[in-house]
Amino acid sequence: MAGKTNHTKDDIVTLTIRLISQHGYQQISLRRLLGDLHLTTGSFYKHFKNKDDLFKTVTEVISTTLGRQAQQQIAKLHLTPFDSLVSLGAFLVNQFATQPYLMDFLFFNPTAINLYQAVETGHHFILLDYTRQLIEEIVSQFGLSESSDTLFIKVWSFIQGYGILVRNHAIVYDDALLKSAAKELIGVEK
Repeated sequence: MAGKTNHTKDDIVTLTIRLISQHGYQQISLRRLLGDLHLTTGSFYKHFKNKDDLFKTVTEVISTTLGRQAQQQIAKLHLTPFDSLVSLGAFLVNQFATQPYLMDFLFFNPTAINLYQAVETGHHFILLDYTRQLIEEIVSQFGLSESSDTLFIKVWSFIQGYGILVRNHAIVYDDALLKSAAKELIGVEK
């Protein structure tokens, strides 16, 4: 039909995200995915080279969605760059607690890890970019001698670890602890 849009690719991505959210990425089966959508493997391969290609697209979509949600939520608060970074940490830890499978996928699936390593070759992820931007603003504001890259690694590692501890109910989320850890990791007295 003239003018009709084919949403097959979006449908595949949307269902993949839903299945990851419900069962984890390790449980994704192309056969089940395509069966649920009543698609043939040929339809799938018109849009994706393979499962890794699908996961690459899904990683980008999830990162973009969460990055935009975080930015919008934090922008409404009109915070300093440091307090914005703490709020971003709180947002991500909350995502670990409420969407554990999705966060495992975003942070730890091999396709995502390969994409993050390729950031230097042109890939951009709103979530990572926003975190880096806030850290660069903090470095500039406080005249810190430590590099933005080093601080990014410290902050990102802490958020991942803290999020996993909260998700696994090993600890209870504490906003004051998050802020205190950020001060120590970054090296600012606020």
